[in-house]
Formats: sequence, C-alpha cells, structure tokens
Amino acid sequence: MNFKDTFIKAVLATFLICPKFLLAETVTMPSSLTADTSDFVTLADSGTTPSISGFTGTLLVSVVASDGNVKITTTSSLLQASGYCGYSADNAAEPSDCNGNSLTEIGFRGTQANINTALATLAFKGDGTAGSPTVTVAVTPAGTNYYSGTGHYYEVVSATKTWRQAKALAAASTYKGLTGYLVTITSAGENAFIKAKVNSNSWIGSSDANDQTTGDTNEGHWQWVTGPEAGKTYFCDGEVDGCTVDVGYSYSNWNTNEPNNSGEEEVGQFYTGSGKWNDLPGKSTDTHTQTAYIIEYGGLDGESATISGTTTLTINSIEASESTFDAFDDKELKGIVEAHNESIKSSLTQSTNSVLRRMEQYRRLGNNQSVQIQDLKFALNDKFNDENISKRLLEHYSKEFVEKINIKDYMSSNLTSMIGNNSNPQYKDWVWWASGSINKGSLNFRSDQLGRQIDSNGFIIGADIDYDNNSLFGLAFRDDENITEVSTNGTTSTSRGMNLMMYHTLKINDQNFVDTFFGLGETDQHTNRVVDITNDTRVTGKNKARHAFGALKYNLSNQYKNLNIYNYSQINFGYSEIDGYSEAGSSNEKMSFDDRDLFSSSASIGVKIASNINFDYSELLPHLKIDYNEDLTEDSVLKGHLISSSSTQYSTTISKHFSSSIKLEAGFDWIFDNGWNITTIMKRREKDGFGHENALIFSANREF
Repeated sequence: MNFKDTFIKAVLATFLICPKFLLAETVTMPSSLTADTSDFVTLADSGTTPSISGFTGTLLVSVVASDGNVKITTTSSLLQASGYCGYSADNAAEPSDCNGNSLTEIGFRGTQANINTALATLAFKGDGTAGSPTVTVAVTPAGTNYYSGTGHYYEVVSATKTWRQAKALAAASTYKGLTGYLVTITSAGENAFIKAKVNSNSWIGSSDANDQTTGDTNEGHWQWVTGPEAGKTYFCDGEVDGCTVDVGYSYSNWNTNEPNNSGEEEVGQFYTGSGKWNDLPGKSTDTHTQTAYIIEYGGLDGESATISGTTTLTINSIEASESTFDAFDDKELKGIVEAHNESIKSSLTQSTNSVLRRMEQYRRLGNNQSVQIQDLKFALNDKFNDENISKRLLEHYSKEFVEKINIKDYMSSNLTSMIGNNSNPQYKDWVWWASGSINKGSLNFRSDQLGRQIDSNGFIIGADIDYDNNSLFGLAFRDDENITEVSTNGTTSTSRGMNLMMYHTLKINDQNFVDTFFGLGETDQHTNRVVDITNDTRVTGKNKARHAFGALKYNLSNQYKNLNIYNYSQINFGYSEIDGYSEAGSSNEKMSFDDRDLFSSSASIGVKIASNINFDYSELLPHLKIDYNEDLTEDSVLKGHLISSSSTQYSTTISKHFSSSIKLEAGFDWIFDNGWNITTIMKRREKDGFGHENALIFSANREF
C-alpha cells in the first residue's frame, strides 16, 4: 500500500470516527443591524440571515431581547417549548403565539432545517428609548430543558429516593461536561420554568440542617446547600439569631404557613401543582421519600459551557430617544469618503506634475524631441506589446478622451497622421512624448480613522511645439487609476481618471520662465464597503466626478560652476463636481449620498539642482529636487441617509488631514547619441506626520 492510499484512508477514518469535524455547531447572526425600529424589522435585512448549522436532532432555540420585542412570523413545522410564548409544556403543536407583538423572549423546538426557516423571519421592534438594544439567540438540544434566565439545564428524574440519596445522585450526574446538583431556585421566572417541567412532588437543594448548611446556623436558617449557591441564606424563619438573608437571594416561594418544622422537617420539597415549597424530614436516619428530584446543570466553578451555540446582536435603533447613532461614525464609510477626495486630488496633482515635469525636461535638454509610439513597448511591459500599438493608443485616447471633451475638430481628425508619421511636413514642428508612473503610499492609522494603503499608476501622452525660442505649447492626455485599501477588512475605493490638458511655457529671458497649465477631466469612482466584517457583508457604489484644474509656476534659473539651480514657486487649483449616488447590496446599512463640490488648491516652493556628466556615446543629467507644499483645500461637506430610512439625514465634514508636505525627488535624464532619451525619477512625499507616498516615474523619448 503506497503512502497516498494510506493517507486517504486515515483521513476518511478520522471523519467517520469524529464527525464533528464535518459538523461544527455554529450560530450565524449579523454583527450589527442599523434601522428605524419603531416597527418590526427583519434581522435578515442586515444582509446576513440568522441561521444555525452543524446541529442534529430536535433542538430548542431561545431568542431574548434586552429591550423591545422579538417575534418570528413563520412558525409552521415548529414545536411548542415549555416556558416560552405562553406555553406551559412541550407540545407537538405549532407555536403560533411566538408571532406575538409584545414578547421580550421567544422559544421553540424543531429540526435544524425548520428552525432556519423560522430564523429567516426573526424580527425586532425597539422600545423607543434604548439606542443599542441586543438580541441573543441560544441553541440547545431539546432532550434536556434549558432556561435562558440562568443559562442552565434542568432535568426531572422520576425515582423514589430520600432527600440525601437524591442529593448524592444529582451530584454524580453530568451533562455536556457539566456537573449536576439538586436544583436551587433564585427567581420567580426560574420557579415558573421548573413548575412547567415537573409532574410530581420533587426534592430541591434547600435545607436548614446544621450538617448541611454553612457557618454557624440555627433552626429556621434556610440555605441553598447545593451547586454554586451553596451556603447562600435565602430565608429566615422568624427571628432566628444570627440569620441574615444574603444579598441577591431573597426569593422564596413557601406554601402558606411553611416551613413549619413539623416533625423536625429540614429539607426542601417542590409541590408539582402549585409550584410552592414545603419542608420535609431529611435526616440521615429518615426514610421519607419523594417520587422525583430535579437536577440543575451549570454555574459551578470552571464550568462555563451551558449551551451548544449562542450569539448576541447589537442593534442601532436610530429612532430611539437614547440613540447616539451617526452613520459617518463607521470608520469603513469615513475611509471611503476620504478616499474619494484623496483620489481626485491625486489624479489632478499627478496630471499637473506630469505636464510641468515635461516642461522642466524641455528646458533642461534645450530641445524638443519626438517619440515613436512603437518604441515604448519595452517600457509598458505587456500592456501594449503588439504590432498595432499605435492604432490601439489612437483608439484609446482619441475616441475615449478627445471626443468626450469635444476638441476633435482640432486634434482627432489628424491624430493618426501625427502619431504614425512624424516626418509629415504638416506636423514636422510637433513632437510627441509619453510617460508612465507608479505610485505607492499609505496613510497612518489614527483613533478616528483606519489606515489606508494607496496604489496608483498613470500613463500620459502629449504633443507640443516649440514655436518661439524656447516657448512651448502643447496638449496632453492622461489616464490613471487609483486603488485605495481602507484598512485590511476588504473595503476598497477604485478611481479611474481621464484628463485632457493644455500647457504653455513662456521664456521671459534666459533666467526667467513662466509655466501655465489648464485641464478638464472626469473620474469614475467605484466603492466596495464592508458593513459586517464578521459575515463579510458588503455594499457597492459608483459615481462620477468632473474637474477643471490648472497651475501657474514661476521658474528662476541660476548657474553655479557646473550646477544648474532652479528655484520655483507654484500655485495649483482645482474644482470638482461630484455626483450623488446610492449604494447597492442586501444590507439595510446601504447609504444614499447627495452630490457635492470640492475646491482644492495648494501652493509650493522648491529648488532643483541639476548637473551633467559626459560619456563617450551619451550624456547623463542627474538632478535633485526638494519641494515644500501647503495644502489650501477647503473643507467639503457630504450629506447622506440610510436608504432604509430616508427621514434621518447625516452629514460629515471632510477636512484635509495634513496641511503641509515635503517632497524629495532624485532622478536623471540619460541622452544617447542614437536619439534615445531615458528619464527615471524616484520621489518620496511625507505628509506632515499623516503618512507618505512613494513614486517611480519612467519615460522614454527618441529623436527622429
């Protein structure tokens, strides 16, 4: 027999011997529910349907609301459970009263399949006051009886025994790893629950005998002498010296004129008909018997397993007077909203910097160089590596961008000729250039928001002309994508930007230049928000934003020995019109957002130092750049409401989290005698203690 066969047989044998590997007992509930609960709300509206799995046989399910009411609207194929929904005994009849509107606790019996059908209709109604009520679902095998008030099991044993025999037998009993004891009854609810279970007078774990009680006690000093309550005094018969009822143990249900100690009676008896208590003889020499005794399981030290499965749901009752719910307190939602703003600002900033960098390169090289699109294949990996790359780029940029922004009369009709044939006299003074960028960054985790990981990339293609002694005019298209991961829970925001830009650099004299820039663009934004982390329940959304943006930059150049020094100051501005949108999904926490405007602006100053190194067949132009930027963006207010409850409007102010940043950039231009010019730039931007961004930029030009 080979190893594979041995392994398979071992696995099968394990599953056959230990089927619980395959049938893990699980209770599934939403981790939260946000709704107007002034009327009944189905818990399945959260996007997660309550259910159980891995159970076998007949089960007892109890559902308890801390405030408000619960019910199920489907009760067919279920069985009545004693002590729940007004039923005093387990019956095979349908528990239709569990569909009542004023129940704080419901319970029913059935198979797993029938219970899941009922749980799918489980509904909650708030009390109008509690803002964060809870609903607890518990599952237990129905062969023994479980009381949710104590979290314990109860078993009635029919056997004719003395009190001391019953006490010993109960202590020797176990169930689901729990040790039994003669029942202790500490509340009216527990007493009523037990009354519904017994059908004959029974022994209980109560006594005033000195050999059973704890401490210095006298006749009439009644204690619970079994289980976790052992030694707790709950009743003083008359003025007994030194007898004080323990705090929290004042409940008793003695029959009229009991206990009376008639014939030295010293142990407790439970009357089946009335649920009242009596005292009976119980000395070691007494032979007085009862035909039943009641065992309780649960609560002893080190024993915590009382039910097979339980889970608690916290509900946000937004209409309640004590509710403090605000939709924008959700950090996943707040992160999505802020990611929208940051992705728009990033798209505009990257587009602006790509064009301004082109103008810097133009002045640094001292001439205007063309690029043949086919020669960009190696720089773009597999994205555009076929023989028809010119045609593909043409279709992508001329049709998707140019026609959309309505300038095709100027460019679109001639775009094919310009790309395909730079030698055409009609376009001999125009040159083409292209550049790609990859950005990675993060925003730090803070107490009021989740940390974020940001990945973005972009590709820009442009055409410009040197029309008057180092004065440049051009047009460019940029396509970019920004993916933001809000923490690690799976919430993401993806933005796709398309921008058309016009730029101009004016040479005033040999030392002074002015760069101007203006652009129009559109961004598609898609969101995927996790509203229930435990059950991975999500809602999605999409919207559009349109932009107008620009920049003005003043450059002053100087030379020190073999170093070229460029000082500059720059102002950026942008206006974005962001459409409203509604989220989609099965959760009732999905939101509808109003449209809004975003005004962004910034000012920066910096210095760039460049040099040149000559080789036999090329020239290397390294540079170093330091930039200080002040973000002047105005606060943006976003309003929205839950789709399930449009009457309550929520709003949040989106502020910039950092006012300044410092950028360090290093790179080079490598000019080869064969016409190639390779540009590589690495930069890092520190955002005033709020995070950072790293970028790698690559471009390739070739002169023809």
